[in-house]
Amino acid sequence: MFDKSKVKDVAKLAMIELDDEDLIYFSDEIVEFLKLVNQTDNLELSKIEPLYHAPEISLHAREDEVDKNPKNDGINSSPKHNGKHFIVPKVIE
Repeated sequence: MFDKSKVKDVAKLAMIELDDEDLIYFSDEIVEFLKLVNQTDNLELSKIEPLYHAPEISLHAREDEVDKNPKNDGINSSPKHNGKHFIVPKVIE
């Protein structure tokens, strides 16, 4: 099954340093998770129809409203602007 050596191998691949305490902790956690996954093998699913797509639900979004307040305008709320355009530092010489 899953033991400390496999956790150590995965940690090495992920370039994560784990001490012995961490190795024991993570190997126990993974074993417990795999036990939980194995419980799904015993589920009776023959009478359940497959789901081919997610249920269709609609989002209840608010209506779009035009905000004419200049405080909420992207240009006017930026730190540097000239009223029509953003002013940004030069990045190419």
